[in-house]
Amino acid sequence: MPSVKAVIAAASEDIKASLSSMCAEAGITDITVTDGESLRELFAEHTYDIALLVLPFEDRFGADTAAFLSKSYDTQIIAFVPSKVYDDVCAKLARSGLLILPKSSPRALIINALRSAVHTKEKLDGLREEKRTLTEMVNEMKLVSRAKCVLIEYLRISEKEAHRQMQKRAMDQRITLSEVAADILKTYEYN
Repeated sequence: MPSVKAVIAAASEDIKASLSSMCAEAGITDITVTDGESLRELFAEHTYDIALLVLPFEDRFGADTAAFLSKSYDTQIIAFVPSKVYDDVCAKLARSGLLILPKSSPRALIINALRSAVHTKEKLDGLREEKRTLTEMVNEMKLVSRAKCVLIEYLRISEKEAHRQMQKRAMDQRITLSEVAADILKTYEYN
């Protein structure tokens, strides 16, 4: 398992120690512990793969903070809530992407949830990278197509000939087709 960074936010020192122990058992060793009050600041300064939030924090419940973090960061968040408000919190945060567990959850369930969160984070990171790669490819194809259209318009040549000229120039100059396209657009569109 690659190195996973976790943050634990809880008011109780005993709960922090217990969750730290469960993280270690799940294979997570890079753990930051906080009381929950400085959570937003921590996220602004550091990147975390997993966040364990034991609600409520000392002076506020923390559900809004949990929803904000889930929406704003690529972090798998597990929120632990008191059993008496479990249903209400689930209803409020149903579409936030949080995993919500009662505070009274058994140790084995929490460890399993941690392992699952790590694997989910890995899969989502892979999908994000694939999306980024595909977006770059589509943008390069758009750039090349625009450059071909410019050559067709200004040089009055066929699409096949425009593509052949761009490929030849890329090979001759040992640059990528998208670099050729960018140069063509710079030459013809901005003059």
